[in-house]
Amino acid sequence: MNVLLIKPPENSRFNFGCFSLSVLAAPVRDYCDVQILDATERTVSQSVEEAQKFKPDLIGITTMSWESVQAVALLIKALRGDGFKGMILAGGHGATGLPVPILKAGADAVVLGEGEITLIDIVRNGLSETTPGIAFLKEGVVSFSTQRPLIKSLDGLALPPYDLMATHSEGSYFLETSRGCPHRCFFCEASLFYRHTWRGKSPAAVVEDVQRLVEDRNAVIIHVVDDNFTADPIRAYEICRLLKGKARPLFFLFSARSDDLVRLPELIPALAESGFLRVNVGIETTDNELAKAIGKPVGFETHKRALAMMQEEGIFNLASFIVGLPGETQEMRDSYFEKALELAADSVQFLPYIPLPKTALDESYKGPEDWSRTEADEMTRRYRTHPDVNSRLLSGAREKSVRGALIRGLLKQRQQLEGLDESVKTRISKTLAEINGFESSESVS
Repeated sequence: MNVLLIKPPENSRFNFGCFSLSVLAAPVRDYCDVQILDATERTVSQSVEEAQKFKPDLIGITTMSWESVQAVALLIKALRGDGFKGMILAGGHGATGLPVPILKAGADAVVLGEGEITLIDIVRNGLSETTPGIAFLKEGVVSFSTQRPLIKSLDGLALPPYDLMATHSEGSYFLETSRGCPHRCFFCEASLFYRHTWRGKSPAAVVEDVQRLVEDRNAVIIHVVDDNFTADPIRAYEICRLLKGKARPLFFLFSARSDDLVRLPELIPALAESGFLRVNVGIETTDNELAKAIGKPVGFETHKRALAMMQEEGIFNLASFIVGLPGETQEMRDSYFEKALELAADSVQFLPYIPLPKTALDESYKGPEDWSRTEADEMTRRYRTHPDVNSRLLSGAREKSVRGALIRGLLKQRQQLEGLDESVKTRISKTLAEINGFESSESVS
């Protein structure tokens, strides 16, 4: 059987699609011929034309988020319209949350949750209403088969076949070390996707994967795609301990929660020492009562302590806020900006609240309100053009460290921002020129 896995044409901020498909392909390629088509930059018609060249018997399409559902539905309709008679499956977070539009577009089934075992089952035994872990249409009504058990141990999963992926950037690789999150934030579909469970590869298995990427593929940057890398602080610390003296990349990128980061006092220094030097931290709200109401009871002082500790250890941090949460007042929103300045993260982004399907805060699904998107964009712009923020970054840019290099890259981007004061632009240009000159003279000597 020829299986083609497609990352659909779309303009989305979530672009881990080809990596997720390669994770899916790793065990499936033992049972069939598998190829991956990255159609991100293609038109729908170009994608259909390219897909047909593979002569696939089965097409699987990743739907990374709710934003991807429309793009996937359009692609499926175009494939059917072009005469493709083979099986079409869709999976991923978006398809699991919103299966109906995809099924009505012409998909034979939506794979719910983890896809590896379900896809292997379908490749080996065919698709039927009794196949566990799928949604399908029956007489025009969406039906669900029995739930498929989650994979018990991630240690048995091989590294994905990176040769099937288009290179994202030289020396940069994605790595999965865990799935899910043990916390239950009411707005988050990630823990829902994995049924509110968290499973991690053993520290030894993670370190072995890192070694393979560094030694076999010359990985310079490893982006850990886990929803919450430090969900188990003891495990994260053990990974750091085992990395000592081993080959490792220049740095790791990862995502974490403030409360998990500070639960084990020695964790943040260990992360820094092991090269985990760029982190995404979800703040969501700085109002402690609202934080409890959305199922993420992490206080402002905990966020502040975690970010300060990481900066002290040289870890570049990006903090994200959500604008328009249920129960949020205008007074709360007005306080976010000043609180963000007080947190003093290296970078901040404000995102509109999106009531994701089937989450606890989803009453009647719809996309983000226009006002919340507009206000989030404006708050992000205000923060990034604020003179105090850029003065702090100019100081950090002089550090001879990964954090310093990341800040310098950030400042280069800031120079293009609309609304940035000309005097700040001049200071940025002057500082970067001085640093470049200093580094050049050092390399010559």
